[in-house]
Amino acid sequence: MHKELKQFGKVKIEEPLSKHITMKVGGRAKYFVVVETIEKLKELLSFLDGRGVPHIMLGGGSNIIFSDNGFDGVVIVFKDTTCNVVDTEVEVFSGCSTVRMAKESMAAGLTGFEWGVGIPGTIGGALRGNAGAMGAEMKDTVDRVEVYRNGEVLEISNEECEFRYRDSAFKHNADIILRVWFTFAKVENEDVKKQAMEVLQYRIKTQPMGFPSSGSVFTNVQVKNLTSEIKNKEEIPKEFFEKGIIPTGWLIDSLGLKGIKIGGAQISEKHANFIVNVGEAKTQDILDLIELIKEKVYTIYGINLEEEIKIVY
Repeated sequence: MHKELKQFGKVKIEEPLSKHITMKVGGRAKYFVVVETIEKLKELLSFLDGRGVPHIMLGGGSNIIFSDNGFDGVVIVFKDTTCNVVDTEVEVFSGCSTVRMAKESMAAGLTGFEWGVGIPGTIGGALRGNAGAMGAEMKDTVDRVEVYRNGEVLEISNEECEFRYRDSAFKHNADIILRVWFTFAKVENEDVKKQAMEVLQYRIKTQPMGFPSSGSVFTNVQVKNLTSEIKNKEEIPKEFFEKGIIPTGWLIDSLGLKGIKIGGAQISEKHANFIVNVGEAKTQDILDLIELIKEKVYTIYGINLEEEIKIVY
């Protein structure tokens, strides 16, 4: 298999996934392939599908963790960072970082993706999770998406992506995102830069720095999606219900869980919806903290939290 995979890109065997995950945890990938072009990526996917080999795309590693047992298949990293700006449309390959795309669009005087300047990871990963910040989301500006599906390359519309809060069809199907087209509006360049700086300053102020993490562990609670009655409702600020969103960080913080450690993993003391690696954490340490948080929040508030990070067992 090693020799066959080399025709598609650079191959590593038994590669430590902790080197490629922002949380710095996880076992080893049986095969780790770095692909440089979209053509080679399509060929590799077809090759693997034809042989029934399990595979997974890995972007910037900022919203995913692998089990301590690793991945018994092929982990693929797509390195084509093409980002083309034509008038108000931006064509970007899934391997491009969200930060680079934000900078490219801002340099062209386009508005609508300033929030991306503070988001780690790649466009492919951001699209899959309908990433967002400061009230904006990927779905707001996506025009269409090129995907690999069952041996075919297809273009699908924004509507077909089935975007929801921190969710999309790509979280529930086997489509591989190849590239995305966005449509933005033109504005004065200085206005765009000002908004981007505000985003960065907000993230620096509110999010933990200095320790490896994978960003927000859980999605915030959408009040309209709750299927059961909230317990101890009077303890939750009314403003959250008025906005329709209960910040998960607030729920965790209210239970006094900030700073709790299991092994080398800790619930951040700065933002309770972050778990940080404070020293040689194992994936199992993080999973144990996740279960502890979910159990406590359900017991006190009757709310079932949903993970925002992808967990690969």
